[in-house]
Amino acid sequence: MAVFSKMIQTVDSHTAGEPTRLILAGLPPIPGQTIAEKWAYARQHLGGVRRLLMCEPRGHADMFGALLLPPCRPDTDFGLLFCDTADWLSMCGHGTIGTATALVQLGMVEAREPETVIRFDTAAGVVEAHVEVEDGRVWGAWFQNVPSFLYAHDLRLEVAEVGTITLDIAFGGNFFAVVPVEQVGLRVEPQYARRLSDVGMKILAAVNEAFPVQHPTQPHIRSIGLVEFTQPGENGADYRNAVIFGAGNLDRSPCGTGTCARMAELYALGRLALGRPFIHESILGTRFEGMLVGETKVGPFDAVIPRIKGSAYITGFHTFVVDPEDPLGEGFLLT
Repeated sequence: MAVFSKMIQTVDSHTAGEPTRLILAGLPPIPGQTIAEKWAYARQHLGGVRRLLMCEPRGHADMFGALLLPPCRPDTDFGLLFCDTADWLSMCGHGTIGTATALVQLGMVEAREPETVIRFDTAAGVVEAHVEVEDGRVWGAWFQNVPSFLYAHDLRLEVAEVGTITLDIAFGGNFFAVVPVEQVGLRVEPQYARRLSDVGMKILAAVNEAFPVQHPTQPHIRSIGLVEFTQPGENGADYRNAVIFGAGNLDRSPCGTGTCARMAELYALGRLALGRPFIHESILGTRFEGMLVGETKVGPFDAVIPRIKGSAYITGFHTFVVDPEDPLGEGFLLT
């Protein structure tokens, strides 16, 4: 009879092509009085769990996950942490849409028509999701994100094996280096996926070394986590993007927080108005619809309040186990 050292339950979904493996049960309580403290604990102590569920043989190089927790704030419904193959993240847009959709579809949150509202306590701040319900079925979801802003504009960066590029740094729940893809001689098309990943990781290492960042009101957010390649859109899309992060992950969706960062950048540059629909397309051709619905301040920065709309679909239910005799039981990654 098999005896397993771990048994973890998840529900999997995808949002515009990007997976979310939502951890529902099987982990001990996470210490911390705030969600930021729990996020810090996860980064220090839950790397093994992250590798177990994100990496091979249970996951893959581009897997993404979320951990559902009790809320730390009385004005929220759940706590939510996010992870990829390399680390735990402060916020994720596609993962918020996937999590909210799964909670309503599974009856973990009572479905209310026409919209079911779920407030998440994340390490980037409170995020409010609205799940669109009709005749008992989820048809889509949108979320109002944390305030987003342009952090730095028109920075020159020398990148080994790439050359000199010009980029912006913007915040949309995570810090992004935003790079027009033509600067690296590539296109946001599936045939360039591997090269985009390789170049993106070189840029990510170089930009973090050259340009330290610090969120003005969230002291735990102090690094650039993602590179967002951009190019003009077609067929009704404003722009197309490819976001590189983690251990070389390439977001299959248009990236929710990346879309927020991009809208904040464009707004600051006078190229996107409040209340205007913004259609953002992924490398697969899937789309999010964004909109800026308000202005605010984050420390010294002029900021905006973004909303992102998309759709997620449940793909499976899993009970993952670890056999203590399995030499690869904690997971591995080949990239």
